[in-house]
Amino acid sequence: MSKHAIGRLRARRRIVNALTTHVVGLGGAAVIGAIALIFFYLLWVVVPLFQPASVAPAATFEGTQAPLLADIDENSEIGLQITADGRFRFFSLADGATMASFESTSEPVIGAARVLGSNNQFVLRTASGLVFVDVRYPVSFDGEVRRVSPTIDFPFEDQPLSVGDLDGFEVHRTDSRVTLAALRNGNELVLTRYDDAEPGFPLEFGRTHSTVLENRYERVLFGPRGDWLYLLDKNGTIEVLDIVVPAAPQAVFRGRLLPERQRPIAIEPLIGRYSLMVADSRNRVTQWFLLRDEFGYRMAAARHFDFDARPRQLLAESRRKGFAVIDEAGQLHLAYTTSHRVTATTALGVTELDGAVLSPRGDRLLVTGGDRMAVFDIHNEHPDVSVTALWSKVWYEGYPEPVWSWQSSAADNAFEPKFSQTPLAFGTLKAAFYAMLVAMPIAIMGAIYTAYFMAPAMRRWVKPGIEIMAALPTVILGFLAGLWLAPLLEANLVGVVSTVLLLPLAILLFARLWQLLPGRVTQAAAGWQGAIIVPVLALIVWAGFAAGPSLELMLFGGDAKAWLLSELGLEYDQRNALVVGIAMGLAVIPTIFSIAEDAIYGVPRHLINGSLALGATWWQTLVRVVLLTASPGIFSAVMIGMGRAVGETMIVLMATGNTAVMDLNIFQGMRTFSANLAVELPESEVGGTHYRVLFLAALVLFMITFAFNTIAELVRQRLRTRYGSL
Repeated sequence: MSKHAIGRLRARRRIVNALTTHVVGLGGAAVIGAIALIFFYLLWVVVPLFQPASVAPAATFEGTQAPLLADIDENSEIGLQITADGRFRFFSLADGATMASFESTSEPVIGAARVLGSNNQFVLRTASGLVFVDVRYPVSFDGEVRRVSPTIDFPFEDQPLSVGDLDGFEVHRTDSRVTLAALRNGNELVLTRYDDAEPGFPLEFGRTHSTVLENRYERVLFGPRGDWLYLLDKNGTIEVLDIVVPAAPQAVFRGRLLPERQRPIAIEPLIGRYSLMVADSRNRVTQWFLLRDEFGYRMAAARHFDFDARPRQLLAESRRKGFAVIDEAGQLHLAYTTSHRVTATTALGVTELDGAVLSPRGDRLLVTGGDRMAVFDIHNEHPDVSVTALWSKVWYEGYPEPVWSWQSSAADNAFEPKFSQTPLAFGTLKAAFYAMLVAMPIAIMGAIYTAYFMAPAMRRWVKPGIEIMAALPTVILGFLAGLWLAPLLEANLVGVVSTVLLLPLAILLFARLWQLLPGRVTQAAAGWQGAIIVPVLALIVWAGFAAGPSLELMLFGGDAKAWLLSELGLEYDQRNALVVGIAMGLAVIPTIFSIAEDAIYGVPRHLINGSLALGATWWQTLVRVVLLTASPGIFSAVMIGMGRAVGETMIVLMATGNTAVMDLNIFQGMRTFSANLAVELPESEVGGTHYRVLFLAALVLFMITFAFNTIAELVRQRLRTRYGSL
């Protein structure tokens, strides 16, 4: 070959090498860039969860002085004032202009209140009795112009319902029932129930029950679903009554909400009426709720909020467990109970304060002071999220103590969302732990035997066969685990345990008997012991399952699951960590086996021959030369398998009860990050708190996987540096 041809060949090689280097570098940069983009996108979705709320003035205008009650419509566009002369005045929240005005009664109104259990129904108290008024906001369109025309209606006719002289009252309504709870003379409870309350017909045939109380009270409030009553006095004494049977109310608790010599400034129930927020002169607002323990019912002070000035008015949100506090310094504080978080504090700039009301969506505040009214826009999207609520124990309504819990939704509108990430992180690590407990010994030992001891002819069949298992869809494994393996393990629990205990003993016994055979036999079968022992293993598995019922009857009285519960306190769920460990272990084994086997098989042959030539046995060479040299690859295999187990979705989703419990019990299920995302993300509202918390879970899962891979690479490099020169 001429010098010119050689020069051209070398030039082509340099070009190819340079091009290859750039392509590989570009590919690596693209992978790193993609990972970075995923991370920053997840972060971009999650960050709004922790942004503070904001309150901004929207409008100020003239209003009616000291209305009996104020309200805001669903869309936060229209305000309502109910005045002492019974007039319903609707006005625009943009400029205060009156949109409509209606007279509901010809008598002076003594008091007004919202009817519980209805969207826009109010009850007015006059000298003649109670008048029920429905408020409606019908929408019409004139071309593309949207118009809202507020109006009122009388669902039970406009004649007052005679109830006699009352001190304080509250009304609760369901679909066809209206219940009136009132106090008379401070110590007489009057309960009136109308069971056939149909719109368009007067309230008739009510059953009234009167009960004389031991103490005098000033305020009555309905509890959850209208089945309880809270009776309150000015000194902070509370009595809780069960009124499921109105004729015989049962006192379930009587006590104080404040220490002696302390009086409540304001008391406001949260949505659902499970909790009462109590403000006192210590500049503190405390959340109280009723719970049941071994001694009966009691009111528990779950948490408190401290402020710089004395609270003046409490406002509860109508759709969340949040509330607002207006203090004597004219400041507005937005707070949330579950997250134990004050999300915003701002000065209202209102010199006089007669009252305030929050819109149904909590996005607007209407403040009345003197003859002026002020409207404030509120941006408070995710008050129920905090670091404490996500990772620490939280005392939820009705729970006997703080717990970690994940329950994002329920059928009840008054439900308190529980977004704790701790049970999901625990379940993720628990599933990965039991999967690796199954996969690591089998995969690593199998890789050692296949690469170091197995006959080459047999290895050519075994290794590809196991690697093909990695292509098996995990949904198939999850399906088999949930519908076949889980019932099988439940029906043969003792047989499974006995088989696991018998297999190692049987293998050791077989190995000992193998050594007793003549040398010509063992030499002829060298490298094929794995195939020869398969019938023995199958026999042991059959024997273990066959002996299971007899062992269960002899050792556990015929019911191993009942024995576990009574003696060890371990509950057995059919779909549990044992099922997940076996199924996910089968999914992880091919990955660990393939990488570890390649690492062991790739140990230079001259190292093995040199060790044997110096007098070391095969086992000594394996332990002191082969495994040390292959340790970077083996460790990488384990960590990659761990990452696969942490991110597994379908097996965990189908083979566990998918319950977010924190229990190391191998017979209990769990809920993992990935399974939770698969189940709940399609049903979440885009941009909502639930949606962003799920993305937070994805971010945490991403960081866990990234941490495992980083640690694996660092350790692998260290092992390579230390043992690469062998």
